[in-house]
Amino acid sequence: MSTTQTVLPPNTTLLTTVNVTSSGPSSKTQPTITPLQPDNVTAIWHSGVVTVTLTVYIDAADSLNSLDIYKGNSIVDGLLKVYVDYNYIEEIPVSLNTYTLSFQIEDPSQEIQTVESYLWDEDPVTSRGTKTPVEDD
Repeated sequence: MSTTQTVLPPNTTLLTTVNVTSSGPSSKTQPTITPLQPDNVTAIWHSGVVTVTLTVYIDAADSLNSLDIYKGNSIVDGLLKVYVDYNYIEEIPVSLNTYTLSFQIEDPSQEIQTVESYLWDEDPVTSRGTKTPVEDD
């Protein structure tokens, strides 16, 4: 999360702030300034709540304590977009650390069928989205 005024992803609201700890270095590399898309994404619906778990890869030179998660203001054809907000220096990182995040989205009517997740930069440079179907628990 940036210490400057955050520019929100378009048509979104803050869902939650997740405290994070790196699970260590990643073997992945980021060949351009564009962040890598989230990986290992799961979305499970249970009792009116979708629990999303995903992995993001962030410049190892940055030390993070938390990341903001934004959600789209509307669900279109069962699709909800979520954005992990990360403000980084627009340089190709030498190495990446792995962060696994988990958060919940209220969905009592089971409207959400697919979650599309992004690692989003405030500049805005954004990763490709990762589409994940929502499974019943």
